[in-house]
Amino acid sequence: MALISALASDVDLLLLDEPTAGLDPLMEAVFQQSIREVKAAGRTVLLSSHILAQVEALADRISIVRQGRIVETGSLSDLRHMTRTTFVAETDRAPEGLDRIDGVHDLSIEGTNVSFQVDGDRVDEVVRALAPLGVRSLVAHPPTLEQLLMRHYGDASDDATGSSLEQETAR
Repeated sequence: MALISALASDVDLLLLDEPTAGLDPLMEAVFQQSIREVKAAGRTVLLSSHILAQVEALADRISIVRQGRIVETGSLSDLRHMTRTTFVAETDRAPEGLDRIDGVHDLSIEGTNVSFQVDGDRVDEVVRALAPLGVRSLVAHPPTLEQLLMRHYGDASDDATGSSLEQETAR
């Protein structure tokens, strides 16, 4: 009822803390559509949520909060740019030389199949290095919001101080 009341109110700013706790998937979809409508009407939503898929779907700007302090903020694209992209490729020839490129991490080669992570500012260089190998398939995965969050938390899942991920959606 509180969520319905908040969404029905005529205010410029909505502050929502874990608003979808207990909602089934259908009502979660209705909630997301309602937030899009609120944004389209020019209102601002500050949403604190641990449901990362929800944040990815709705956020214009994301702030990662650790121990009560914002440790990183920006659009999802901005935050992804500062981290690693995962590559999985199949090539015609054995993928050699990738280990000599600065910014390549966790390189795994099995025959003509290769997987690795690359720093955001080295993606172009890696793609140029793969091209002469005869790329049969190439999949690049930007970091998920969970990976971005874990970069700040590491193995601190038992952190007694708690954590939250906040998003601000504004028009």
